[in-house]
Amino acid sequence: MFYDNFKAACERHGTNITNVLKELGRASGNTGTWKIGGYPKLDIVMQIAEYLQISTDELIYGKGQAPYADTHKNELNIDEEWVEIISHIPEDRQQMCKDFLRTHMVVPEKYADSKKA
Repeated sequence: MFYDNFKAACERHGTNITNVLKELGRASGNTGTWKIGGYPKLDIVMQIAEYLQISTDELIYGKGQAPYADTHKNELNIDEEWVEIISHIPEDRQQMCKDFLRTHMVVPEKYADSKKA
């Protein structure tokens, strides 16, 4: 349910539903409807997702529960923890991290044979 997903997202971000809605200038009067299975209008869902820096899918379906989420994850084979870590690298440090991984962790194909010997 939307309410449970919203509440869980708030907890992960160290806040609560009332505070988020207040910050967004939204009334918290509709949360009772959300508790029993109702959904807010799309613009509100988008505003909440942007504020919490999460996807609208996470609010609607739950973390990692979108119907197509597993397809994407398996297709790309990316561990969720990597995505979480990478998403928190400051912009001014991203290039340094990419360069480090390329030079220290990725073995270029042309050197693979000489390393095996």
